[in-house]
Amino acid sequence: MHTRSSHKKTKPVSLDPSLDSQKQFLLSELGEVISLDENTLIRSLYHHLAPEAAITTFLKKSRFYSWTQCRWKLPRTCTKLLDNDLYTPFLKVLVSILKHFKQDSTSQGTREVVDTHATDLLQGGTDSVAYHVRPSLVIKAEGPSFELPYTNPGEKPIKIGYSNIAACIDIQVEGSELTISDQLVRAAIYARQLFINQPNRRFVRVLALTQQHVRLFHFDRSGVQYTPYLNFHDDPHTLVRLVLGLSSLDEFDIGLDASIQWTIEDGRKASGTLRTHGANDLDVVYQLAKTGPLFFRGNIRGRSTTCWSVRDPVTDEELIVKDSWRSAERSSEHIYLQDAVGIRGVVQLVSSEPDRCETKNLRCFGDSVPPGFHSRIDTRTVMKACGKPIKRFTSAKQLLCALRDAIAGHMELYKKGTIHRDVSIHNVLLGKPGAEPGSRGVLIDFDMAIHRDENAPSDWHIGTRLYQSISVLSSGRVPHPLPHDHLDDLESFFYLLVHIMFSYDSTGNSHPADDMLLRWDNQDLRLAAQSKEAFLTRKYLPEEIEERWPSPCVDLVLAIRIFVQSILYKKLILNKYTPDVRKGGEKVLASNVVEHYTYILQLFDKAIEALDRPETWRAPNTVSDSSSDESEDPAEDGASSSFQRSASRIPVPHQTSLKRTANGYPDDQPPAKRSNSPQSSSRPIVPPPRHSRSPVPNTS
Repeated sequence: MHTRSSHKKTKPVSLDPSLDSQKQFLLSELGEVISLDENTLIRSLYHHLAPEAAITTFLKKSRFYSWTQCRWKLPRTCTKLLDNDLYTPFLKVLVSILKHFKQDSTSQGTREVVDTHATDLLQGGTDSVAYHVRPSLVIKAEGPSFELPYTNPGEKPIKIGYSNIAACIDIQVEGSELTISDQLVRAAIYARQLFINQPNRRFVRVLALTQQHVRLFHFDRSGVQYTPYLNFHDDPHTLVRLVLGLSSLDEFDIGLDASIQWTIEDGRKASGTLRTHGANDLDVVYQLAKTGPLFFRGNIRGRSTTCWSVRDPVTDEELIVKDSWRSAERSSEHIYLQDAVGIRGVVQLVSSEPDRCETKNLRCFGDSVPPGFHSRIDTRTVMKACGKPIKRFTSAKQLLCALRDAIAGHMELYKKGTIHRDVSIHNVLLGKPGAEPGSRGVLIDFDMAIHRDENAPSDWHIGTRLYQSISVLSSGRVPHPLPHDHLDDLESFFYLLVHIMFSYDSTGNSHPADDMLLRWDNQDLRLAAQSKEAFLTRKYLPEEIEERWPSPCVDLVLAIRIFVQSILYKKLILNKYTPDVRKGGEKVLASNVVEHYTYILQLFDKAIEALDRPETWRAPNTVSDSSSDESEDPAEDGASSSFQRSASRIPVPHQTSLKRTANGYPDDQPPAKRSNSPQSSSRPIVPPPRHSRSPVPNTS
């Protein structure tokens, strides 16, 4: 048993050129590929579906297997496996197995082997790559988790697609089969589409067959593993069990989560239910508000978050059920949400199932987990429903109120010891219509949260690149990164505000993405950090932003910019030194937590108040008379703190704070490239007018 990094392998010659454009995307998504050295796994599966004696009886009677020759009746040479004849012999063998062991359909549905080598299957999801491969055979399924492919009204119904397939099978000619890399990509395409079209999928298994051998690919939220070839003539019982397992009427056997079930009408899902643990730890069955998920991620490996809208069976209140696969090393989200109960501005927990299933068990590893494998745990969380995503705001005031209340909720949870670490446009929602102050914006998704007393160092792997603080972006280039603190999350809230104001106007209409935001989202840590630092230090703002937004919103950005900039340099200085040299300077920096939050909230409150008084707004392209020589460092507005005194004694290196150090990037980080300063139509930054200014806090 061993692992290999799929994206580091030398690119083999592909027998199917259409796969080449898809390899990089899919293999990168799969991460570490586990290649099993023995066939212990493939021989161990599905023994509960048919006793050994029953399979032996079938083999002795079957006209598609020779008991005396110990061989399935498949052509021995490739000259007899041409064109359509390649698939028919295999189809007959598989059909005979299903016919013998599953003679009658049941209330759980039906299974049927179908030749699809010439059938284009309708794809789902938003993949950037079009897939042009077809499985040779599939197990077509009917039952409470399957439906006919969607068609527009008036279109001819489609009889088969990834929404009603239990498993896929690829057939190749012995001796001329694809490379293992190409086999893997084809299997990954099928698996990805099954995950997308069947949102209650836990795993997908794909068979690769030649006229002599069978190989099993297993996909789950930890990635993929595959077996070596097994001679199924020598071991016919294993082939029979594999076919029975991939066509099982028990949805658990084929990789489905049976806690979510649908009622099927005219071949399509008409309604559904979701079963989970309630607040009293007793099972509760919720009615699905929609047959499909509210939100899902189409990737194979990762958290693969899927959210469902359900109705409380007693109160009919709308609730949200979140299914995700957390890393086995991480704590469940519900731990942090329990602390948030009763805190406005934070999503409210109803119940949870933190340990439903684990990928290492789906792979039947037992106690022998291979190196390079990272297990994930299926976690279900039931929460109170909130409003729409924050990007669906319809006024400047609604936006600022939502961010303000989410920041206030973040502060209260921080006081209880939790740091979010993934503030982004996806993780802040609007409050419900008519929400009271304090609940007009809601912070969600605590998958990356930690307890602050852990003092976990900043990690550029955690969070959403566009919103990561400069200190977090710098963590990949320093040996002893500062702990992730509340200031990093406040900086992320700031970038969220900037992102929205640069991408939308004040009524919520979208505008083309600004080049600066593209640089912030750069996978090169150094370039992303440089662009953010340039935004904080330059003296210009795009003119079109001021034309699209009321001046209180622009003034708010500029005021927070000063706050973030003053923090930035102190953190970057500390980040260069070991904990011994820092002498606890980071603790001094984080000591004014309440003051920091209070200052930011006051800025939002005054901007919101100013939005209600349009007569006080500045006209676009006018400069306030209060701008001339004011300090841009909040620390200069008050006496030096103990941290400022200690920080001033730390020598500042001659290199720029974002220059790459000798032990800079991780091995898998691309080489840094120089970035030009952002270019835009611009004018001098205008400081906040007198009516909206607040005393700047001590940032030490």
